Amino acid sequence: MLIQELRGQLHEVTKLAELQKADIERLMRELRKPQPNQPERVHVGTIQLALDRVVEQESVAQATSQVPVEPEQKAALAAVTASDAENAKKKRNSAASRAGSSAPHGRRDLKLENLPQEVITLDPEPVLAANGEGYEFISDEVGRRLGYRPASYVCIVIRRGKYRLIERRPAATELEPDAPTNEILIAPLPDNILPLSMADASAIGRHIVAKYGDCLPLHRQEAISAREGFRIPRSTQCGWLGGSAQVCARVVDAMLADAKARAFCIATDATSAPVQCAGRNIMWHMFVLLADRDHVIFRATRHHTSEAVQEILAGYHGHLLADAATVFDALYEDGSVIEVACWFHLRRYFWRGIATDRDRAYEALALISRLFEIDRESREVPMPARTKERALRARPVLRLLDAWIERHRGGVDKRGPLAAAIGYYTNQRDALHRFLDDGRLRLDNNLSEQALRHLVVGRHNWTHFANQTGLDWYAIFRSLIASCALHDLNPQRYLEQLLRLAPHWPVNRVLELSPKYWSATMAGLTDEQKTILVPPWEMQSRFIERPEHRSAAA
Repeated sequence: MLIQELRGQLHEVTKLAELQKADIERLMRELRKPQPNQPERVHVGTIQLALDRVVEQESVAQATSQVPVEPEQKAALAAVTASDAENAKKKRNSAASRAGSSAPHGRRDLKLENLPQEVITLDPEPVLAANGEGYEFISDEVGRRLGYRPASYVCIVIRRGKYRLIERRPAATELEPDAPTNEILIAPLPDNILPLSMADASAIGRHIVAKYGDCLPLHRQEAISAREGFRIPRSTQCGWLGGSAQVCARVVDAMLADAKARAFCIATDATSAPVQCAGRNIMWHMFVLLADRDHVIFRATRHHTSEAVQEILAGYHGHLLADAATVFDALYEDGSVIEVACWFHLRRYFWRGIATDRDRAYEALALISRLFEIDRESREVPMPARTKERALRARPVLRLLDAWIERHRGGVDKRGPLAAAIGYYTNQRDALHRFLDDGRLRLDNNLSEQALRHLVVGRHNWTHFANQTGLDWYAIFRSLIASCALHDLNPQRYLEQLLRLAPHWPVNRVLELSPKYWSATMAGLTDEQKTILVPPWEMQSRFIERPEHRSAAA
């Protein structure tokens, strides 16, 4: 009887322990989630205090160590201490200069003079009644207001004259009389007109940028077009996007080939992309590739696997800046791709440790913050001197971080976030230190995450992609729009001109139509090619006097 009672109590305790474990795991998952509108920032004073503690701890450790301290460790501590004092001096001088200068205030200068102007001239009623007689003009009092003139669609009417040749055709033989010709002449369509579309390239480019640049789904654009005076059904818009995607896909493919052949470092990341299928959503994955400062390329894959990554980056030999996901490990096996890790991912691990071990988490964040500060200051140094300058200043901080990791490795909770952060640093240490090898390598992969943010925000508007075709269209158009932002191009104007020029461009020179080379391509166009880019409403009509009945019919 006693044994059964004890077993019952043990069963109840076991159930309670499982429930508590589930609660703890659920709490840890919530802590790991990024909180909206809560940036991972630490006050500069907190960072400085934490860095002072790290320096003091390292000084005490070196003084009390039974093992002889290596000269490199002493030099590292001295370098960090000296740079710390210099940095504090810079901050005091900066604060003093800000205090002495007057902060800008009042209304901002909006530069209204750069806008098209509509001038309204008003004279007093007595002056108008007297037609100015008896009044002397002194000056104008000028005021400016910002107005908005609603955009409107334009119907482009293309009238092409059709003629029949009146001259008689010579006879085939002497016995046959001359016969009239049946030849009909008509002017060809201008090269800047898309022959198989009811829309001009200007309208198509506007809808592409609205959907893939401004996150406006097609049903919203349909409502907006109706408000602007001409309703464009979403089915019609889909037809425009499909035809344009065929043209733009060749350019994006050439960009990817160029990136894999020439890029020194490709930064990549991925996010989920839900696609509707048979009444439910299937999760696809959207990868982004940032090839140096040349191209931004999106690629969609069904699975987030090593095989998918290898297929996307097949033939690439260079540096790869990515997170520690295992899907990238297969690329590093033969040494053709060199791994570069992201310091901001490591920082996020330590940031999560603030909730459980505040002081030690701030100490690690202070050292990482110093590395980013050194990187920002080194960007002003031109290559190749930047590599040496940044490495010379960063190595002492890295040695101090290594010493901090070894000192606290055994003293943190093995199940806590700090232990996970230390484990992440230990596993990724070589890849995290790779930025020392070349000044072109970034410390973080934030640009990739920012490029994917558009898709994450856009999902709040369209929830999911209707099919795989829509996902492919997103990858094509988003690659061009994001690359336009990289090279300071107006995406709407670029897409309009691309759609006009691409059908007449050699297929073996498609790469020249990418945003990276667009400015150089425009500068090298022939006069004939420049006429292709002229909008239809700016074209010069070429015609002879029409017959009277044609004029009346018009």
